[in-house]
Amino acid sequence: MSLNDDLPEYMLGLFGSSHMKYHMKSNPQSDPTLAELTEVAIRSLRRNEKGFFLFVEGGRIDHAHHDNLVELALDETLEMDKAVATATQLLSEDDSLIVVTADHAHVMTINGYSGRGNDILGPSRDLGRDSMPYMTLSYTNGPGFRPHVNGIRPDVTAEPNFRTLDWESHVDVPLGDETHGGDDVAVFARGPHHSMFTGLYEQSQLPHLMAYAACIGPGRHACVSAAHLPSAHFLIALLALFTSILLR
Repeated sequence: MSLNDDLPEYMLGLFGSSHMKYHMKSNPQSDPTLAELTEVAIRSLRRNEKGFFLFVEGGRIDHAHHDNLVELALDETLEMDKAVATATQLLSEDDSLIVVTADHAHVMTINGYSGRGNDILGPSRDLGRDSMPYMTLSYTNGPGFRPHVNGIRPDVTAEPNFRTLDWESHVDVPLGDETHGGDDVAVFARGPHHSMFTGLYEQSQLPHLMAYAACIGPGRHACVSAAHLPSAHFLIALLALFTSILLR
């Protein structure tokens, strides 16, 4: 279906028997991007005069991190960023609330003091105390653990598949899957009542803030305010993983 086609009243898009392919491994002729899916959803839902609620998830970011596939994880984060940009272009800031957040962090981190311009996906310019290189980005745990030989870490940059999409970044603790992290995650909001999304608060507060702005559910609503826009459309975009190096 072309983005320029008239959209039917009801739609169901199934593009595979399991998860969508990673963007960097997808077929652009048959696999839609998250931004394209977001555009079709908004164009379809905004025809409702009473507004709408849309939930968008960049779930493959999480999958890539669990497998220590750092390049795929970062690329999927960029794809989520494009989806958010699409939403901001299609929806007015005057009557559309957009909220972007994460449900958890992961245990990826930046190592060392690499200089400006150093490849973020490559090794640091410095060596470890064992005279071996270490990656600028790595994980605390996960499947990418390499056994040490005589107390020395292996040189991961010499591996045959180094820097391929399926190359697992090195980790400290061997696990079958990388775990979630305990970091606080950021919340971004744009549109009506966006000023409520500030400060440090529990994640469970988010739906209450959105319900207040959208005038739905029990409790206090923004509808009692003269500044409330009754015809508002509401887009809630969930960023399934918020890495510690992007957008923070």
